[in-house]
Amino acid sequence: PRANPGISVKLSALHPRYEPTKRARVNAELVPQVAALALQAAEAGINFTIDAEEADRLVISLEILANLASDKRLAGWDGLGLAVQAYQKRALGTVNWVADLARTSNRRFMVRLVKGAYWDSEIKWAQEKGLADYPVFVRKAATDLSYRACAARLLEAKGHIFAQFATHNPRSALEVL
Repeated sequence: PRANPGISVKLSALHPRYEPTKRARVNAELVPQVAALALQAAEAGINFTIDAEEADRLVISLEILANLASDKRLAGWDGLGLAVQAYQKRALGTVNWVADLARTSNRRFMVRLVKGAYWDSEIKWAQEKGLADYPVFVRKAATDLSYRACAARLLEAKGHIFAQFATHNPRSALEVL
C-alpha cells in the first residue's frame, strides 16, 4: 500500500455526532463502518488514513485506530494510517502512542505528519469555552519545533511506522531529509 495511491477519510464526515460527548455511540456505530472501508482499501491494495480533526476529537480518532489495529481481518495489512497535526500540543504524545500501539499490536502504521489545519478555529473555540490555555501552539516557532520532534520520533520508530511528511515550509522539508 505504500507504493500505491491512498485515501484519507475525515471521520466527522461519516458520522453526524462525531464528538467527545458521544464517544460510546460513535464507537458503536462508526467503527464497523470505518472497518468496512479499511477492508475495501486493503483489498484494493491502497492505504487508508484517518484524517486529522479538531483537537477535541483526537481521543475518539485514536480509539477508532486502536479498534482497527485489533481487527483480525486487517492483520498483515500495512496500509492503515493516521494524520497527526504538529501544532497540537499533544502531537508528540500522539506519535508516541501510535508507535506504542503499532508495537503492541504487531503492526506497521502509516503516519502523515502535517503542521495543522484548524489553528484559527482552535483558538476561537478555546476562547469561547473560557479555557485557561489553547490545545495548539500559538507561536509558529513552537509548531516548527513540535514538527521536528515528531518527525524525529517517527523516523526512530521506522520498524513500526511508515512516516509521511507534509509541509509547505522548505526548512521543515530539509530538516526531515
